[in-house]
Amino acid sequence: MLAGASLVSADPAADALARMNELSREAERLTEQMYTAEIDLESKTAAHRAAQERHRVDLAAASAAQGELAGYQAAVDEVAAAAYMAGSTSTLGAILVAPSPQRMIDDLALKSLMAGQMRDRMTAHRNAILRSDAAVRASEASAVQARAAAAEAAAVRADVQAQQSRLKEKITSVEAQYQALTPQQRVVLADPGPVAAPPAPGPDPAILAMPEAAQPPASPGGATVAVQAAMSRIGSPYSWGATGPAAFDCSGLIKWAFLQEGKSLPRSSQALAAGGQDVAINALQPGDIVTFYEDASHAGIYIGEGNMVHASTYGTPVKVAPISSAPIYNARRY
Repeated sequence: MLAGASLVSADPAADALARMNELSREAERLTEQMYTAEIDLESKTAAHRAAQERHRVDLAAASAAQGELAGYQAAVDEVAAAAYMAGSTSTLGAILVAPSPQRMIDDLALKSLMAGQMRDRMTAHRNAILRSDAAVRASEASAVQARAAAAEAAAVRADVQAQQSRLKEKITSVEAQYQALTPQQRVVLADPGPVAAPPAPGPDPAILAMPEAAQPPASPGGATVAVQAAMSRIGSPYSWGATGPAAFDCSGLIKWAFLQEGKSLPRSSQALAAGGQDVAINALQPGDIVTFYEDASHAGIYIGEGNMVHASTYGTPVKVAPISSAPIYNARRY
């Protein structure tokens, strides 16, 4: 909803419209905040699932490493027992106790082989211990990450539920205020304004006429399909949470229009303001997204000549309006 639609007057009729606009503005802000929170919830839920999967993999690795360690431990015990039964493994001991030169050679060869096997198995044993310890630490760390991700997801979910509750209350207030309006006031609120023709493909002529404007590179085909799709919905009613094709809220209209040309844009105006490519206001092209207010809680599709098409507010159908009708937050190109 645009602030420019607000009416301030001592006239009770004007005051009723002003109150309607104020309530609708608050409801729209809550709606877009809720959409942003839902996007955050999806991200946190995905992070939780990923952390759980990492923990599962780490647990399996720790179990395998501990099984490997147990096998090496048995091998080390076997070599140690054999060495004990064979007595001293020193070369001097073998020479002193050998009954004959050949026996001495055989004993030295055996002891050398046993010593080599023990070294190899002890090295493998130490490496298995290191792998097992690392796997256990990784499993413990991923368990902590999974718990943290679960807590974050739960907090965001609670926030979404709280915002949904507040939004329901606000929508009830808006609908009650709308029902209190006279037929004449509803006509004023619903005035769709002038209907502009869909722009031709290519840069906006009004922008080309600005000598100080740096022209951005043209995107093949632009967003002409999205603009035409949105323009075809002029007169469609505003409805919170609606994404068309019969009714829309502000980000719902943008979402639907860009889907018509095969692009999936974010569902909230705040997410729209954070994505895409930054565009200077004096370099706008038809199809660019313009967001409004200090919290980017409203958005429309630029159509050229300083105008946009947008789903404005409850009681007002999709319409064309100047982008100067409300304080601009930023503009993005998708």
